[in-house]
Amino acid sequence: MFMGVPYVPFFIGAGGVLLVAMYSGNLLLLVFAPVVIHVMRMMAKRDELIFRLLGLSLGMRLRMRNRDRHDGLWVFNPNPYRAKPARKH
Repeated sequence: MFMGVPYVPFFIGAGGVLLVAMYSGNLLLLVFAPVVIHVMRMMAKRDELIFRLLGLSLGMRLRMRNRDRHDGLWVFNPNPYRAKPARKH
């Protein structure tokens, strides 16, 4: 933990602000870095694994592909179902 925030989320949050400030050419955007770190610190104070849960939620949202086949429900299956040709005996 660095400044009350786990390492990886800290560097993603602070690095994201730094990259946006550098690419936009407006270094005044670096003022948002303490705000981002403070918000992440408050989130980590409540639950230190919140960033892992958010990452898991994002990963599941990116993988849902078959919502139209199951009436809008999220369905996950570890087995990849592919169309296989019929066996010849």
